[in-house]
Parts: sequence; structure tokens; C-alpha cells
Amino acid sequence: MNPSILLVALLGVMAAPLAQAEEASVCTSVCTSEKEQCTKRAGRLTELDTLPKLEEKNPFARTADGAGQVWSESARANDRRAAQRRNSERVDACNASFKRCTNACAPAAAPAASHG
Repeated sequence: MNPSILLVALLGVMAAPLAQAEEASVCTSVCTSEKEQCTKRAGRLTELDTLPKLEEKNPFARTADGAGQVWSESARANDRRAAQRRNSERVDACNASFKRCTNACAPAAAPAASHG
């Protein structure tokens, strides 16, 4: 057998775990970046939830929809609770997406860990 072929094959076998470890690292980095973007989007949507409602800012909007009255304190409290629930759901969705992403990275990392 040709020694140069054997050397190339040996180097390839030795480099494979390193490449897989690097791929897992890159994969996890991508997952982290996606989670950060998701969290930022969730934060922007939460900010929109906290803005005053059109009916509160514009008296003509109140009369146009037939309500003609300002929101009660209990209606505002319900709205705040609903906004908090939506925010929690958004953050949970980001965390679940991150977990799925990092789990998808795990098979690439598993062979490298089993060699060591």
C-alpha cells in the first residue's frame, strides 16, 4: 500500500472529530444568534402591547365604535394580563425554538464526544 495514501487517510480520520466539533460549535452559535433575534422581536411586540390603545388616545375612536366610554380599570388590568401572557408565550416560543435548534446540533457533536 502506498504510504502517502495511508498518511492522507490517517490525517482524515484524525481531523474528522475536530471538524465535527467545529461544526457543532458553529451550529450552536447560529442557534444562539437566532434566539437573540427572536427575543428582540418578542421585545418589540411587547413594546407594542404596552402602547396606549387607540380608544384611549383618540376620543373619536371611542365614539366611532359605539362604546363612547373610557376603558374601566378592570378592562385595563385584563388587557395588561393578556399582554403579559402574550409576552410569556413569545419568550417560551423563542426558548423552545432554541432548544430544538441545539438538539439538532447534538448529533453532529455526539461522534466527537464518543471518540474522546
